[in-house]
Amino acid sequence: MLTKKQIIKNLKKIKIKEKYVIIHSDITGLIFQDFSLDSLWKIIFECFGKKKTYIFPTFTFNLKNKIWDYSVTKSEAGILSEFFRKKISKRRTIHPVHSVSIFGKNISKVPKHKSLSSFGRESIWEWLCNSKEVCNIGLGLNLHGSGTFCHLSEEKKKVKYRKYIKLNLKVIGKDKKIINKQFTYFARNPKFKKLENNWDKCEKDLIKNKLLEKFIFPENKYPVIKMNTYKVTNFILKKLEKNPHYLIKK
Repeated sequence: MLTKKQIIKNLKKIKIKEKYVIIHSDITGLIFQDFSLDSLWKIIFECFGKKKTYIFPTFTFNLKNKIWDYSVTKSEAGILSEFFRKKISKRRTIHPVHSVSIFGKNISKVPKHKSLSSFGRESIWEWLCNSKEVCNIGLGLNLHGSGTFCHLSEEKKKVKYRKYIKLNLKVIGKDKKIINKQFTYFARNPKFKKLENNWDKCEKDLIKNKLLEKFIFPENKYPVIKMNTYKVTNFILKKLEKNPHYLIKK
């Protein structure tokens, strides 16, 4: 088990110059004595910067009741994400699968998600990938598990192993009014169900090209990765132009 001092020491080694920070997290390796999510959030906030604007994925994949509610539907992207959604964030984007919650100095500059698909035109993910001021952090994760924004490249290039599926759900907005829109998700095409994304290869390529930095806590081998979303998106788009199956295992 780490101490607070060890966590702070390691996180402070990660320098973030961008104004916006999106954090995917598995906090298993960040447990300390007298642990609380509030205390961990305060450590992250102090170490990465109080003037940053923070974005956490608040994804939902299990909607058995066929309802997505802005205020009620929980995040399934980890307990820190759900804590952030409930206790810290000031705004959540509206999409029944790939929503995010936001807090920080420049929250007013973060656009709303207007796209009906997860990563389409005028989506929050399009903005995250087009802005040069966004840093993607994976706490306790490798590219697999923390590189959600990479799917934008797949949707933009309309890769054949994915297809749009309609989400037949009731979507309830912040004002408790039903949003009568047909949301979609660029999901795996059943015709190619045996194909798998090769995130390990992509991660190695990004490290080789100095687009992904990996930090390892010496005390417990806890990994943290850092990427600029704009630079990585452009790298993957170029790869997909040459090889539409670049992100797929052979």
